[in-house]
Amino acid sequence: MAVSSSLTTINSSNIGFRLLKKQGWKEGTGLGISEQGRLEPVATYVKNNKLGLGADKLQKKKLRSETKESTKESRLAAKKRTKMQELVKKLQEKEFERAFRREFWPDDV
Repeated sequence: MAVSSSLTTINSSNIGFRLLKKQGWKEGTGLGISEQGRLEPVATYVKNNKLGLGADKLQKKKLRSETKESTKESRLAAKKRTKMQELVKKLQEKEFERAFRREFWPDDV
């Protein structure tokens, strides 16, 4: 990981330097209306992994394990919900059948 020094300035062959000069920027002054902005370029480094900016490897692994657990829990909850719905449907069908039988075949016949 190579970190550039915050005290380095961009040279005049840099495209950004030339664009700023065309817009009226003077070397050694900050950007903005009051020239209160940064005087040197933002420090950069090469990022060679697929993690997001600012992400730690440990946090990423922790999140993966938590998501695995949460997906496992959600699958179990979905199975329980489906089972409950099936049970309720069976009970409703049995109740309907009982009511139907009572209506057409009374007990006193």
